[in-house]
Amino acid sequence: MQGAVVLRPALAVQRRRFLRRPSATTLCFVGCLAAYLALGCLVAFAGGTDVLGGDGVSRVEIADRILFSRDPHLAAIGFVWSPLPILALLPLVALKPIFPFLVTGALAGNIVSALFMAGAVVQMRGLLADLGAGARSCWALTACFALHPMIILYAANAMSEAPFIFFLLLVGRRLNAWLRSGDVRPLVATGFFLALAYLTRYEAAAAAAAVGVVVVVATIRASRGGLRERARRAVVDLSVVIAPLMAAVACWAVISWVITGSLFEQFTSTYGNQVQLQTRGLGGAATLTQVAVALVKAGRWMIGVEPFLPLALVASLMVVVRRRSWSDLGVLAMLGGVVAFMTYAFVSGRVDEELRYFIVAIPLAIVMVGVMVARPRAATRVPTAGGSAPIPSSARRPGWRGGLCRVIAVAAMAGTIPLAYLGITDPALDHHEAIAVQAVVHRGPLGPALSAAMTRDQVDIAVSRYVDSLNPGPGSVLLDDFLGYVIVMKSAHQDQYVITSDTDFQQVLSDPSANGVRYVLIPSDSGLGTLDAINRAYPGAYATGRGIGTLVTTFHDSSDNHTDWRLYRVSASG
Repeated sequence: MQGAVVLRPALAVQRRRFLRRPSATTLCFVGCLAAYLALGCLVAFAGGTDVLGGDGVSRVEIADRILFSRDPHLAAIGFVWSPLPILALLPLVALKPIFPFLVTGALAGNIVSALFMAGAVVQMRGLLADLGAGARSCWALTACFALHPMIILYAANAMSEAPFIFFLLLVGRRLNAWLRSGDVRPLVATGFFLALAYLTRYEAAAAAAAVGVVVVVATIRASRGGLRERARRAVVDLSVVIAPLMAAVACWAVISWVITGSLFEQFTSTYGNQVQLQTRGLGGAATLTQVAVALVKAGRWMIGVEPFLPLALVASLMVVVRRRSWSDLGVLAMLGGVVAFMTYAFVSGRVDEELRYFIVAIPLAIVMVGVMVARPRAATRVPTAGGSAPIPSSARRPGWRGGLCRVIAVAAMAGTIPLAYLGITDPALDHHEAIAVQAVVHRGPLGPALSAAMTRDQVDIAVSRYVDSLNPGPGSVLLDDFLGYVIVMKSAHQDQYVITSDTDFQQVLSDPSANGVRYVLIPSDSGLGTLDAINRAYPGAYATGRGIGTLVTTFHDSSDNHTDWRLYRVSASG
């Protein structure tokens, strides 16, 4: 009885803790996640895979083949893309037997991108607070970030931009913490998150280069002693922040070499980005005039994504110089390094002409405004040989003029939201993505362009259903899923396909008849279809069936992908 009396206060305390109001961080994450998930479900159920990012849908199919293909194995992950976005899909894809739409509708990808983007919103709010922005400014700028049309789009379309931004903001927060405190733990965390960013997207190498420069300059500037001692400390700090990234690069390269024979498949693979661009007749600027035109175009695209970026850049640099708050340059340099690298890649023709490659301009602009509206600190601490030393800055409280400037800056960022929507839905910038967005939000009659966007994967779905109706049996249909990934993921009998990641694919490709194949699916041998393994192994097979067999049927693609398919029945003589 006495024990029961003792337990009652403890139970009451636990009940109060359980009923305690959620923190602002929790509410921010849950609210954004709910909104992004709702939009992702709307896109998945109403629009389907044909209006989602093709790369995002393809990643869902890769995770699916790792677990449920005819030859399931982890090496089926492929080595052209970074692995983390695919690995993050595996827990959800594993639920396919219970909820098939996670794969067939690519809903697993929408959920993962929503989770990461909601996390990115939380990290943005934390970074703005770290920079010294007031509570109201933090919430207002965080809302500008969370409600930006590009952020909303990539929170719901299964692409890898959401986890990339999430890890970049984590890098920014830890780097800023190190610049202000000099503690080694944030520096170690910076390197760790850089490694995760690299395993998400290879553009993280540009962020790592910028971080390396920031660390070296900050250490040399803050350290005491001669040039040799300063250089030694800079090398030590640089090693700490770069070591995790180098380990990630080395491990991923060695695994790729052991399995594929190539250290960097993203550069050497037939399916690599550069080969795809060359196949489509796209390339870099050759003359000075072409370079200038490409730079102007890149600038126009960046302004289309984030109209306030040029003004925010000038204003934030003026604030940094006036306040002498040099540590604020660390995050700006890291994010700016990624934007600068993507601009170079865009101009040199190393990436496709898509607005998404400039998406980092959005958090960059938000952070710039965060620097502008931040309240000046009394001192900033940076690392030195003896620990850390204060760098004085103005501690004067801003007057009404400063408050008015903050209101104007935040209002300007809010005003860019409708302008950015007009930018990303402008076919003159990125017609492929703009038409897809318009296809989702359009309320009137569909024109030819919108109709073509809305039917991008319809031919693949028709192929998948037709092959399923034949019930050909396990391992009886040969298909390169480089272009045919939707055919496989929509199938009710995935094990009937012999696909590129199967360990015996090359053996089956060399002699389909002898290996039990009854049908072969071949895409049209033009554009990216020329990279298809079957078209490469059997030139002219799409048109004549030479070396394969007899034509069963042709599937015509009426969408803007322009990829027809032909199904051939394998003959014993080939």
